[in-house]
Amino acid sequence: MEEFVETKKKRPGTATTIIKKSEIKVDEVIRYTPKHDEGLSTQQVNARKVAKMTNEKPNKGVKSIFSILMRNFFSFFNVLLYAIGAALIYIKEWQSLLFLVILFSNILIGLIQDFRARRTLKKLLILNEQKVTVVRDGIELLIPSEDVVLDDIVKLKLGDQIAADGVVVHGSVGVNESLLTGEPNIIHKAKDDRVLSGSFVTTGTCYYQVDTIGKLGYAQKLQLRAKVFKRPTSELLNSINSLFKVIGFIVIAMALLLVFNAFYQGSTFEDSVRSIAGSLVAMIPSGMYLLTSMTLAVGVIRLGTKNTLVNEMYSIEMLARVNVLCLDKTGTITDGTMKVNEVVPLKGAKDIDLNIIVASILRATKDENATAIALKNHFKTRKYMEYTKVLPFDSELKCSGAIMEGKTYIIGASSMVLGPKAQKQVEEVERIYLERGLRVLVLASSRKPFIAKKLPIDMTPLALIVIQDNIRAEASEVIKLFQDAGVEVKIISGDDPVSVSEIARQVGINNAENLLDFSKIDDPSHHSLEDFTIYGRVRPEQKEGIVTKLQSDGKVVAMVGDGVNDVLALKAAQCSIAMGAGSPAARGVSHLVLLDNNFDVLPSIVDEGRRAINNLQKTWSLFLVKTIFAIIFSFMFVTAGLLGPKGSGIRYPFEPKHLYLWELLSLGIPALFLSMQPNKERVRGTFMDNVISRSVPAGLLMVAGAFLLYISKNFGEMFGAEISDTSVEMITMSILTITFLSFVILYRNSLPFNRYRLTLFLVLSLLAIGVIILDNTVGLTFTEKYFLEINISSLEPIHYAILIPINLILTIMYILVDNKIVKKLRRE
Repeated sequence: MEEFVETKKKRPGTATTIIKKSEIKVDEVIRYTPKHDEGLSTQQVNARKVAKMTNEKPNKGVKSIFSILMRNFFSFFNVLLYAIGAALIYIKEWQSLLFLVILFSNILIGLIQDFRARRTLKKLLILNEQKVTVVRDGIELLIPSEDVVLDDIVKLKLGDQIAADGVVVHGSVGVNESLLTGEPNIIHKAKDDRVLSGSFVTTGTCYYQVDTIGKLGYAQKLQLRAKVFKRPTSELLNSINSLFKVIGFIVIAMALLLVFNAFYQGSTFEDSVRSIAGSLVAMIPSGMYLLTSMTLAVGVIRLGTKNTLVNEMYSIEMLARVNVLCLDKTGTITDGTMKVNEVVPLKGAKDIDLNIIVASILRATKDENATAIALKNHFKTRKYMEYTKVLPFDSELKCSGAIMEGKTYIIGASSMVLGPKAQKQVEEVERIYLERGLRVLVLASSRKPFIAKKLPIDMTPLALIVIQDNIRAEASEVIKLFQDAGVEVKIISGDDPVSVSEIARQVGINNAENLLDFSKIDDPSHHSLEDFTIYGRVRPEQKEGIVTKLQSDGKVVAMVGDGVNDVLALKAAQCSIAMGAGSPAARGVSHLVLLDNNFDVLPSIVDEGRRAINNLQKTWSLFLVKTIFAIIFSFMFVTAGLLGPKGSGIRYPFEPKHLYLWELLSLGIPALFLSMQPNKERVRGTFMDNVISRSVPAGLLMVAGAFLLYISKNFGEMFGAEISDTSVEMITMSILTITFLSFVILYRNSLPFNRYRLTLFLVLSLLAIGVIILDNTVGLTFTEKYFLEINISSLEPIHYAILIPINLILTIMYILVDNKIVKKLRRE
């Protein structure tokens, strides 16, 4: 049993500023000093849990119930609509309150989808939960990172992401702290050195004692989270924010002008409330924000059924926009399993046992990557050589080895291990295997020791070890789907480019013969990369450089990876995807995680992105038509009122109930159903340009229709009929025109028709006609007719002579203009 001790010792570290940020006060905390191979006892662990000294972390990306409720109920526009509703209730204008029913229906639908998405994410996060190896009661256990307690002994190996700050007590590792500091250098950590949560292990194995937990850990600082997990640059999100700022400003300004105009014209309080409410309710696109989040939430739920964890909702959109897909070969195109295909002894291998040498190297380095596992499965022995110094696998050096019985033995890539003369001796044989898509490692030796990471220059090749990767069955089909969609597929790999090129050819990647060897290249930004498809012998920091270089050339890049050497590239990409079987570090920085390693789910993600973008473009256009109409029409009447004679009573003519048919049957309901429709059409142009180009002409159409009817008094007088600006006939004609034209716009946005969209359009059209007939016969409330103030019986032939030509002319003009816009958008 270890002693209970109190410690005030300040642990040494490599970066003073980091220590200050991450160090916790331990003066009042009883500390344990467990041995690295014994760890804490069960009793000590339970005591820590009772004291709540566990590695509990902040929210892992799942929205809280409170935040969901606040976002759905208390957006700026919702609060404004609540205020309008309260004013209408005050004047007892019950007929105009239906917009609140629509508003709360939208909120309810949004809540249901948000809570479903939350439940799906929580289930998937359990599957993707970071696990760590701890030593307790002398036994190594795999536990969730949140169950780590203060003073736990944690084992680190290649690919592990450090879950809590602490101090190394045994062994040594190479650690990449780039996610914390931005510097990609590998930092060597030995006994008494400090390791930081959020960094990840690139070489070696060690045990460290946790001394800082939970929210006090360096990587848990809120300002750091933005560095560890970078949100995708979402055009959709930027469009929402920009548009809502503009509309919000206009709504506030217009509300003030409407209030002033009502006061200036001497309107009664009740008339002012009706007019202002009618203008602002029409102006506010209340359902647009909720519909957007709901559309993306449905994507999260659908992908969740395919075991795809969406860490960031807007990444669904980003994968649909990419034009370059970068893949790491091992673990993505191949499934990560390998086997030794052949061992080719060379001259230097005479009278030596290759099995003993290779097995002894693996025993010394303790490497556990896929290559090491394949070697362990092939090279087996009961006799091992003793080692005095170890070089664990290093992704930059692309080799590993040990000094055993006075000689240096190294396994790795020949270009990294051998000198020029020795490499020429093996390159002819090596190339035969590389051209078949096989990996080739060289086993070499020297009587001189390696110093730090510098190998002796006189390494003698002993044997070539040929390794075969297992290509995923679905890889060819997935790559073809992306290439058919116009996406360039490129491979970034640490392996020999010739071998990678052959595998790329086997899975059907276009231009697989265009390869670039990075073994002699330092900075990718100084080279033209567009003409190359295969990038081989790439170091981890070069992977990031390739991604950023492609981005600087105007490409939208997605990166798929699984290993610790992919982390920097994943973090740099606009959309990052990690395999579920990959390293915790790779999963931690990625926007999407394929939990069951199913590579062929990628097209489904693209389909969800296309569905979201293309459908939202259509539904946003429908919402913005009403907003544009209300803004322009309100401005016209406010201007006329302020410039006209005082007390003339000029005001915005429509009340909320006048636009119910538009609000509900040709906007709200169809927008909801259209947003859920599959849509695999390729995304073209920018989101906002597409929305504006289709909504502005349609909004002007609605303004023209309503305005022409308001000046139709002059047309009536030409035929000897008198039509008042405020008559029942005028309101009826205006509502009929607005409703008819709104269905024309819905018709255009529903094209091309399929059975689903055609049925939806016909049902809603017939329903609108039925509502008008019902309101004119028995009334919608069955107590009083003309709830919507559409009085068909008041119209005479002269009214139809004005109404029908105006609607036909405007419809033809709109269809001609919209046709040109659609053709232009399809060409982009």
